[in-house]
Amino acid sequence: MADPLAFPLSFAEFQARLKISVSEFYINTPMQIDRTAGGVPLPAQTGESNWRGSFSLPPTNNRSDAARIDALLSVLNTPGASFLVHDPVKTHPADDPAGTILGAATPTIAQLDANDARMVKLQGMPSQYWLRGGDFIGWQYGSNPTRYALHRVVSDIQSGPLGTTDWLQVTPPIQPGVVVSDPVTLIKPVIKARLEPNPAYGAHRSGRAEGAQFSFVQIVGV
Repeated sequence: MADPLAFPLSFAEFQARLKISVSEFYINTPMQIDRTAGGVPLPAQTGESNWRGSFSLPPTNNRSDAARIDALLSVLNTPGASFLVHDPVKTHPADDPAGTILGAATPTIAQLDANDARMVKLQGMPSQYWLRGGDFIGWQYGSNPTRYALHRVVSDIQSGPLGTTDWLQVTPPIQPGVVVSDPVTLIKPVIKARLEPNPAYGAHRSGRAEGAQFSFVQIVGV
């Protein structure tokens, strides 16, 4: 007897089964802006920054495939359900679109700035390896549960001859619990996410299924 699916669903169990036609993947920072009596804006962050996204699937004439996706969405549209997901468009560093330059290198965190959670140094990169502004980097950290961090590099930076970078800025800021020597992922780094309520399963006609549409939000800290 097969075991029930365990959360978070892996990339192979969920995202790899989707034919995605339109996607969004972005950082959301909750903000509130009050104003003084004189009209001066007073912006304040009201919560942790997190990743949000949405996928739209194309119509299909394969009703069985559509039903399979509907079943997975139904499983994920329950309390406590989660899945691993990455940006389907931006999967590799800009200067290494096939990952061949990175090869078998195993980058890790070299140093963290105790006074500025935006800053990090990496080590274990290939010599003279470029990360460009907008490239994704990520890592897993902690245990029980394992947490998944995803960041964008803000500005271009190149590793030195020994494969270590200078300080680089990332967004969103790095969460507590990350430590030096944590492994860094440069290719298809993931977040742990949950579905937003009420995904659109898509209308079904005889012999044709409209594509499902759904949104998701990163689970931070759990």
